[in-house]
Amino acid sequence: MNADPTGTRYPHLDLGDLIAGAAGQPTGDRAREHLAGCEHCQREANRWNLVADGVRDLATAAPEPAQPARPGRTGRRVPAGPWRRALLVAGSVAAALVLLIGLGEVTGFVHVHLSGPGSKTALTAVTGCSQIEQVDGTLEQVNGNSLVVRTASGQPVTVTTTATTFMSMSGALLSDITDGASVMVRGSGSDGTIKAAIVTVGQPFSAVNPAGFVPVQGTVADASTAGFTLVTSSGTRIPVTTSGDTLVVVPHASPAQLQAGATIFAVGDAGPDGTLSARAVAAVSQFRSGPHVRVSVRDCSPSSIDEAIGAVSARRVSGS
Repeated sequence: MNADPTGTRYPHLDLGDLIAGAAGQPTGDRAREHLAGCEHCQREANRWNLVADGVRDLATAAPEPAQPARPGRTGRRVPAGPWRRALLVAGSVAAALVLLIGLGEVTGFVHVHLSGPGSKTALTAVTGCSQIEQVDGTLEQVNGNSLVVRTASGQPVTVTTTATTFMSMSGALLSDITDGASVMVRGSGSDGTIKAAIVTVGQPFSAVNPAGFVPVQGTVADASTAGFTLVTSSGTRIPVTTSGDTLVVVPHASPAQLQAGATIFAVGDAGPDGTLSARAVAAVSQFRSGPHVRVSVRDCSPSSIDEAIGAVSARRVSGS
């Protein structure tokens, strides 16, 4: 474990312990006990295990190198067949870990993105917090609190959610604007009528209400496919028109509300075999094709993560 110059110890495992565990080498009792109870070190150990697994996959897929002419017999025997191949794999893992140690010393943290046959993860680092990861793709199915997301590379990733996971959905979701719902409307006004550009349904959330229009909050009445009446707290009734261009955002959704085919952006903690334990999820329908959205956060706090994923939800369906 890490130690500072005064002889006191940091609360986490050092790089040597993490690499030893990934390479299958023995570690001390204190390191094993610490790892069993520390979520931070478990995440770091999982990353190093993914590296080692990926290198082993590559070594397994590599063809056996041609054998040079056998030199004269010496007093030392070299293992042949499976034993020799096992030594090559171990050497490849060790070399990769040494290379990554150097990278980690320069950058301050190491993130590895494996791809191709045999890859173990489709997760990428989130700028602003190296402790969380991102996955994006198409929602294939919802299994209770778990989402199956298919990435652009065709790899399925299981995203698990909990009661504390911030989840939003957005798109042309006019059917979610129902009588009695609390909404915030932003749009252009003319003759006392608001042409809605964005409607936030449910508990207000500032990150999914971009600037540019004056917000009007109230309760929905007389909802139809063409619009509704917004009833303010003072009793004022304001006609609101909607269309397929109106962006509807539900910032506090549940997994059961999500529809297959939506584009999913999820950030959270990496789990085994490329799974993700989500802290926040954005489901965006009618998302125009283009560059992948890379989530960025100010820090690792829950509020910063929620705001970042909320901003993804508020991206207009036009791609702006």
